[in-house]
Amino acid sequence: MKKTMLWTTVASLAIGIGIVSYSTSSSVDSQNNTTVLSKNVQSKVDLTAKKSAPSVVSTDKIEANHIIFTNADDAESQSDAVVRVIATGESKNVIENFDWGPSGRTETKVNVVQVYKDSPKQEIGSELVTFEPSYVTEGKEGPIRLNYEDYTLMQEGNEYILFLKWNEKQGAYWVNSLEQGKFEISGADMAEKTMQASNDQYSELKKSVLEKYQQ
Repeated sequence: MKKTMLWTTVASLAIGIGIVSYSTSSSVDSQNNTTVLSKNVQSKVDLTAKKSAPSVVSTDKIEANHIIFTNADDAESQSDAVVRVIATGESKNVIENFDWGPSGRTETKVNVVQVYKDSPKQEIGSELVTFEPSYVTEGKEGPIRLNYEDYTLMQEGNEYILFLKWNEKQGAYWVNSLEQGKFEISGADMAEKTMQASNDQYSELKKSVLEKYQQ
């Protein structure tokens, strides 16, 4: 049996500058290999879907349990699809309310360059809208981007290898297991490069991914 590691989160999640506060309960998103601790959410923002995110004045992190892949083979086996894509500038910032509280995402259109693993659940075409675990909401001092764990948003024009998980209810592919499912190829994505420098596990995983798919 393949061993799976999970990161452990603290009981309460402090997001941004007091925008949203959580108490201890958990909701599981099995389609995205994540668990966000949340319940009894107190929101001070207007939770509305926006077609494009406003200019961000700050960035913060949402802590979440998620699967940690040991290498590229492990990531592929736990993903519905693996693709090489170029990110476009077409994206939509979406925030939704659930029983356990608000959750957001960025829906980003990508051009598919190569399919390494196709999915019987939904065939991959030449274009794809991916759900990224990051969104913008309104804080006391202006718009704030909330990233789930170490995830950083794809940047227009850059090329990525993505591990995807199909969500039947939403009819879309999520980037699988947060930052564990996105890898920029050329090193031009400075946000990812900065994150990689401080995350040894991710750095080793990225080496394995590039070795496997750039042969």
